[in-house]
Amino acid sequence: MDLIAQENWARYRYGIDRGHRGYTEQAERCEGMYLGGGEQWREEDKRVLDGEGRPYYEFNQIMPAINTALGYQISNRMDITLRPRGEKGDPEVATILSKVIKQVSDSNQLHWVETQVFGDGLIEQRGYFDVRLSFDSNIKGDIVVSFADPRDVIPDPDAKTYNPDDWADVTWPRWLTKEEIGQIYGKTAAEKVVNDENQSPDFGDMDGETPRNKFGWSGLQDAYFMGVDGIKRYRVIDRQRWVYEMTPCLVFPQTGDVLVEESMSAESVQDAISKGAVRARRMKKRVKWVVSTWCSVLHDEYSPYEHFTLVPYFAYFRRGKTRGMVDNGIGPQEVVNKAVSQFVHILNSSANGGWMVQEGSLTNMDTEDLEEDGARTGLVVEYAKGADKPARIQPNTVPAGVDRLIDRATQALKETTVPDAMRGNQGSEVSGIAIQSKQHASQQQLAVPLDNLAFTRSLLAKRILKLIQRYYDSYRVFRITETDPLTGKDVDKTLEINKFDPETGAYLYDVTVGDYDVVIGEQPMQVTFENSQFQQCMEMRREGVVIPDRVVLRYSNLADKHELIENLPDPAQQPADPTLEAKAKLLAAQARKTDADAQNKDMQTLYTGLQTAQVIAQTPQTAPLADQLARSVGFQDKDAAPIVPAANAQVEGAPIVPFPENTSPMDPAIPPGAATGSTGAMAGIETQRADGLLPTQ
Repeated sequence: MDLIAQENWARYRYGIDRGHRGYTEQAERCEGMYLGGGEQWREEDKRVLDGEGRPYYEFNQIMPAINTALGYQISNRMDITLRPRGEKGDPEVATILSKVIKQVSDSNQLHWVETQVFGDGLIEQRGYFDVRLSFDSNIKGDIVVSFADPRDVIPDPDAKTYNPDDWADVTWPRWLTKEEIGQIYGKTAAEKVVNDENQSPDFGDMDGETPRNKFGWSGLQDAYFMGVDGIKRYRVIDRQRWVYEMTPCLVFPQTGDVLVEESMSAESVQDAISKGAVRARRMKKRVKWVVSTWCSVLHDEYSPYEHFTLVPYFAYFRRGKTRGMVDNGIGPQEVVNKAVSQFVHILNSSANGGWMVQEGSLTNMDTEDLEEDGARTGLVVEYAKGADKPARIQPNTVPAGVDRLIDRATQALKETTVPDAMRGNQGSEVSGIAIQSKQHASQQQLAVPLDNLAFTRSLLAKRILKLIQRYYDSYRVFRITETDPLTGKDVDKTLEINKFDPETGAYLYDVTVGDYDVVIGEQPMQVTFENSQFQQCMEMRREGVVIPDRVVLRYSNLADKHELIENLPDPAQQPADPTLEAKAKLLAAQARKTDADAQNKDMQTLYTGLQTAQVIAQTPQTAPLADQLARSVGFQDKDAAPIVPAANAQVEGAPIVPFPENTSPMDPAIPPGAATGSTGAMAGIETQRADGLLPTQ
């Protein structure tokens, strides 16, 4: 037996015994609670109920809750963009890299793969991406992103962090046939496994693991792995672990970058040396990749990747402990199922609670017939004369509070998963805006799973970026599809990277050089996004914002919108809209009217102030009274106190007019000019002279 294979097997058994077996049992339980269809009841409970003739019903409330959370992820896809960082970061190359990552995502149907991983995290606590290179269809290598069964992946049992870079290792055991081993690791490795595994003690799921899902029934696992189906399978332990040792590297003195020489191609090494890199040996953290069976080593080399190929997603994570959304819903769901089943059992028993019959009293049937047909409609029971009348046994009544127990359990289930508001389950009396507001607020229930998903997306995007910069180092051509901002049509474009320019001797769009930051965003799916954009365009148009017809049509859901956009007249040749010009003139006229009104008010205020000043100048004795009146109405002087001149002040050049001294009510004083009628003719609110002034004589 190979010592490396023995070490690999011991580490695999260590992970199984240190919690992975318990995790697989809980994951199987959670998946059954989500799927329903009889899997929400444990087998031992169903056997007991069957023996007692009692029903077991399932009112699956977990699946709608999980599907609501999945619906949010499905309607919001991941959008990866890059921005330059450091000295060699190029904004144009960052745009090119963003497009390459988007092309990789589309070719791998990453959004669908992410849905599987996100669903695994919500249901089974854990989900895993697998990111690696494939040379099946391209000799230069293509990035492949897939997902792994979380029950197969064994993380480091002693780790307590989310990022796998801080784990010691990760193990991925799988069952492979001889042909699959030969396809992946070579014919020699396959033959070695067949020759060495005769003494293997590994007999399928006899190690205590829970059975894995597959299309066929999983009741014959031992026979399946022992080859009764005609195909023998071998357990292959795929383990990636970190090692820290002296490693040949290439160092760039100008920037300080360090690259592992062994993971680079010969052309890349020569190109790096020509750019000033020097060879050196440094302590470096690397990934060692060991694949073995119980006694045979299939692969033992350094990994070509800088990280583990597996990228985890945990819906809820707390220092090594993982939970999903289903875990806390198991208890309320079981209460609902048991309470409903008990309620139905009581109702069924009330239909035929049994009979009490005097021995030998029945004449048209026996007790067995009465037991069988006692609940039949129109039953006629004849009993002997003088015998006691057969009587029904009164059934048990439904205990009080059973219905409230069902309601409480249902409410608790919604509180631990997804509330009604997020599902949009509101009556017709509630407006759509109110429903949307509640849905937006209830998304806080998903804040933690979505935040962890954002972190997983960031890890995944960084892995993809490093693979592009490391292995997409030769000339490549991509065909991408972009949307024309004017016409809204999809336009096919050719994207070239690492193109050699013979005139300058440099590579155009060299994606292997430079540091870039990953920016993760969310973009709604096509229909939802276009609907919201169209509604916003129409609302802004109603508010007067000028939005071209092309933009509005582009965000519509019309089947032939591209043809309509093409048939629109050229904006440069299209005549101006007369209504817009009329609106502009109306707004200008309204602005002029507002200015004129403001000027008129200013002139009236100025005139009133002048009239007041003339009165005070003519009769200074009124100044204290005017000052007191002004303060009583809250007037604030902008210059200095007092508000009006002092009573003894004398305006230069103003005549002094004495007040009449005659105060007799029978013989009042007559102002000068009153006798001639010159005073009353000029009196009024608006006069042609200063109010209150008396002409000099």
